[in-house]
Amino acid sequence: MTIITSERLLKSEYEVIVIGAGLGGLTATSLLAKRGVDVLLVEQHYLPGGACTSFVRDDRIFDAGAALIFGFGQTGYNIHHDLMNYLEEQVTVIPRDKFWRLDFAGESMIFWKDLEMFLKELERLFESEKDEIRALYGFLIKFYQDYIEGKDMLTPPSELSNSAKLKMFFSSPFRTLKLLKLLSMSAYDLMIPYLKSQNLVEFFDKLCGSYAYTSMKETPAMMALTMFTDNHNGGTYYVAGSAQTYTSRLEKAIERNGGTVLYESLVDKIEFEDGKASGVKLSDGTVIRAKRVVSDATVWNLYHKLIPQDLVTEAQKNCADSMMPTYPAMVLYAAVDRKVFPEDINAVEYYVRDLSQIEMGDITLYIPSVDDFSLGPPDEHIITMFSPSPNQNWPRPFEAGYQTPSYEEEKKKRAELILDEVEKRIPDFRSGIRQLHIATPSTIERYTLKNWGCVGGPKQMIGQDLTRRLPARTPWSGVFACGDSTTMGMGMPAATASGFGAANVVLRDLGKKEFNKRTFDHEFVTYIESNPKPIIPSEIDNNPENAKLIARECQHCEDQVCRRTCPAGIDIGGFIRRIEVGNFTGAAKLVREKNPLAEICGYVCDKECERVCNRLKFDSKPVQIRELHRWVSEYAGHEGYSPATAPPNGKHICVIGAGPAGITCAHYLARLGYDVELKDSDVKYGGYLKELVEQGKLPLEVLERELASVLLPQIAFEGDWVFSEDILPEIMGKYDAVYLTVESSLKASEGGNVEGMLNVFVSGGSYTNDKPSFEVVDAVSDGRKAAIAIHHHFKDK
Repeated sequence: MTIITSERLLKSEYEVIVIGAGLGGLTATSLLAKRGVDVLLVEQHYLPGGACTSFVRDDRIFDAGAALIFGFGQTGYNIHHDLMNYLEEQVTVIPRDKFWRLDFAGESMIFWKDLEMFLKELERLFESEKDEIRALYGFLIKFYQDYIEGKDMLTPPSELSNSAKLKMFFSSPFRTLKLLKLLSMSAYDLMIPYLKSQNLVEFFDKLCGSYAYTSMKETPAMMALTMFTDNHNGGTYYVAGSAQTYTSRLEKAIERNGGTVLYESLVDKIEFEDGKASGVKLSDGTVIRAKRVVSDATVWNLYHKLIPQDLVTEAQKNCADSMMPTYPAMVLYAAVDRKVFPEDINAVEYYVRDLSQIEMGDITLYIPSVDDFSLGPPDEHIITMFSPSPNQNWPRPFEAGYQTPSYEEEKKKRAELILDEVEKRIPDFRSGIRQLHIATPSTIERYTLKNWGCVGGPKQMIGQDLTRRLPARTPWSGVFACGDSTTMGMGMPAATASGFGAANVVLRDLGKKEFNKRTFDHEFVTYIESNPKPIIPSEIDNNPENAKLIARECQHCEDQVCRRTCPAGIDIGGFIRRIEVGNFTGAAKLVREKNPLAEICGYVCDKECERVCNRLKFDSKPVQIRELHRWVSEYAGHEGYSPATAPPNGKHICVIGAGPAGITCAHYLARLGYDVELKDSDVKYGGYLKELVEQGKLPLEVLERELASVLLPQIAFEGDWVFSEDILPEIMGKYDAVYLTVESSLKASEGGNVEGMLNVFVSGGSYTNDKPSFEVVDAVSDGRKAAIAIHHHFKDK
């Protein structure tokens, strides 16, 4: 049976369900969809990306977390580059020749991508340790070139098949043994033979902390090798337009290849039958079946929440609980006058107060507006500031202390301490602040479900690294894992690799082709020096590029007043965000989840949503919601309708009244597997919609085109049929249920059906062609609600 909720029409069963739209979950879902797997991605937030997302305030785009991105290069460990090429999804990135500028102990240095330039910076600061520096990097680079460079894999070694592991070993046994030796070594063990100076030890200790929140003695040697060598090969990048642009493109790839994404839905637990995964149960009680479930959740949430507790042993719980998490963090988002910054400000500034430990004085400023001018006003810099928050006590989002006056006071106090540190380097920083938004570890957990607001999963440290972490194939049959609690650990490349690993293990089980490292004939990653601020056109003018630019005006509000005001309840922010990245078919399908007459309403809707648009708080005009709605519905055409329909369920429904309410109800019932007879007194269906054509408000070709797609083959129409209440008993005897949209004395109960007539349903409103307040979208809303009520009537029996 197909499931219809207040927001979506879903299948009752998928091949695979992925929990969580973080980078690991998005990667796994997009790759599975690319291979033709019927996959559903369920996310509790309203945006994709997890920590790799963005939010908008008054036309200023702030990256919520990830802003320094590795893996987009044409050389080095370029897993994001390969992912976009595999998905054939275009993305534009800005290469950076500098990773960041480090400011510590009154000194500063640039971390150049160019290794020689970086080493000269190191030698300038540690003049008496030049020989140590050259000896260390000589060893690291030689080891990297001999054993790592050009031999990277998409799938983590832990997720390779046994045959692939044997092939890897026998193809280069000496190399494999060398790398295996590193698994038991720390960065300290690897590097200390070359480091005699305590100053250098402290420096590289801090460098490990900046990359992975671990000390040299905690950092696995293999991880250190990659950080200190491969990063200079592949380099760092910024996705033009914001981090959200990247994850929205992954969402586009999912939907383009037939996958489904369900937002604002929290998975309560993974369902099991006979000891094997059988699906998921949402927090509203909805159960969706799948024989394979991929979890992009933390190890703690998986072991303590998602897996039924009677299936988790005490030893497994203790193992999860023994894992040390990464540090939580405070994050400040600021729009600041450019005048307060020095001219040579870098896209990433890293301020260190104490080299000997990781503490709140270690502040990283991500300033993507240095080379991406699309993120805000031309006279402002858009900044994300990270500060580790070890040994701070913050209430969790579900605890009583969250968002209390004392919590808000402590939040502001901590923010001021961070700003104090920033002003030691940028003296007039506070005076230039035009917007400031403060996130605590509680905020991070609220939006990402990362326990305690920690920026990653368990620390990628010796004792809980690589093979000692959660593998893609979990201890529970049919349950798989990806994300920063798994083998590869934290960071965007690692999370993406975990998604490849989980996808490949599932594909292996399904007997489908896995993804392996290869070359590509066509490049889908474009490199630019900077991203200019776009000029927003006044009209779409049937130009897709114009539509994408106009869509940028949406603020993607968390509290969508426009959505609440829309009688159909369309996810306005969701469909406009899709338009912004060119996901036009996905946008149209999302609109039609709530309104199958989307193009028609794009002509005749009275734009209630635009009158309450939050953009009016800082601009004279709202977002062009209705025009975007109309344009994308027309542009996507028949492809903008979901093809998902349930098999026939043997139920016959009579819908009386072939206006917008009846047509809408008939459409959703047909998709749910019902046979529908649509009856009307007129010889032609359409009802009031035909009146709108005659009044010149609706083009005839739009009406005909829309109805041709909406009236599915399961719907039979009978015209010139007159209803009267005295023939209702006869009709009730012929059909399993009846839906009345015509005027009658019958009144609906709370369930939508007529009291005393459990299988007779009536609309919440009375629709006549001459009713002055009549709105098509109101009728559409009633028709959809009736379809839900009828479906639940039979489902609950």
